[in-house]
Amino acid sequence: MNFEVRGGYFSYDGENGSLCDINFNVREPEILSVLGANGAGKTTLIRCALGLRPWRKGASYLDGVDIRKMRSGEFWRRVGYVPQAKLSSFVYTVREMTLLGRSAHIGALGTPGANDMKIAEEAMELAGIKHLADKLCSRISGGEYQLVMIARALAARPSLLVLDEPESNLDFKNQRAVLRVISTLCKERGIAALINTHYPEHAMDISQKALLLTARSGAIFGAAEKVLTEENMKEAFDIAVHIQRFKVGRRSYASVLPMDEEDKKQTERLIPMETRIAQIGIIVEEPAAVEKINQLLHEYSEYIIGRMGMPYRERNISIISLIIDAPNEKISALSGKLGMFDGVSAKTVYSKI
Repeated sequence: MNFEVRGGYFSYDGENGSLCDINFNVREPEILSVLGANGAGKTTLIRCALGLRPWRKGASYLDGVDIRKMRSGEFWRRVGYVPQAKLSSFVYTVREMTLLGRSAHIGALGTPGANDMKIAEEAMELAGIKHLADKLCSRISGGEYQLVMIARALAARPSLLVLDEPESNLDFKNQRAVLRVISTLCKERGIAALINTHYPEHAMDISQKALLLTARSGAIFGAAEKVLTEENMKEAFDIAVHIQRFKVGRRSYASVLPMDEEDKKQTERLIPMETRIAQIGIIVEEPAAVEKINQLLHEYSEYIIGRMGMPYRERNISIISLIIDAPNEKISALSGKLGMFDGVSAKTVYSKI
């Protein structure tokens, strides 16, 4: 399964675009996180991507098919959607709410059968809420209800799970429970997930890809470690951040600390940043990109310890090789920016030292 948006554009007034040139893809079993400041359009992006709002330009595709050409039932049998959770005012039990996820398979006039009941039970077990099956949704906690919404989406047995702020308004324990369920589902069940989140640490923890909405650069999409850098997040959230990476046992984590610009400078002076040596191989197929690359490399000149370039006339391309000694965040940022130029591909290889 491959879900993608190509050239997505949306505006409320038809003139000033709130979402411009949105391009991303996610396939099984990847997790893609969408981040951005309040008002950047994260929820609107999710709704447009799912066809709940129409793109003014561009389109969403499921396995290469424009979703506007798909029957609604066919689409929602493959995609599970978990909107921002609000506690239910309806008198449904957890089991009944989960069973509603079978609607796309049952039809408007159908009734759930034994197989549907079995699938709903399995969905509750996957979400870790089977012990709540007979409780009323109005009598459970916010964290538990969020897991019920995930179970309801899972009951459709989707290939793609789309979640709008699944961990917001939850305490640490419930945030961790929701993230663990999502990560486990993708790894063990082989489904894909698209998550709108306010928490960069969560995205770094479980995501392979990220889409960062910024005011100046629009949407930055790519591998999570290359998109979620200090520079990109400063641009997106208009505040300096410091990323501290650490390990607990065999797992790597990242902590993102927002700070004033002066505090950021003090942190860089007081905390020695571990540097790494890496080689970045750059292939340039578009001659017009060479000048842009030179300007970008000038910004990182203090970290570049070796550079070699040569034209390969037989293929009409240029090849540039860089050796860089810099903090990991700087290397990732440079590699990510190079990869955003049209007609340019970049690959980074790290030294074991």
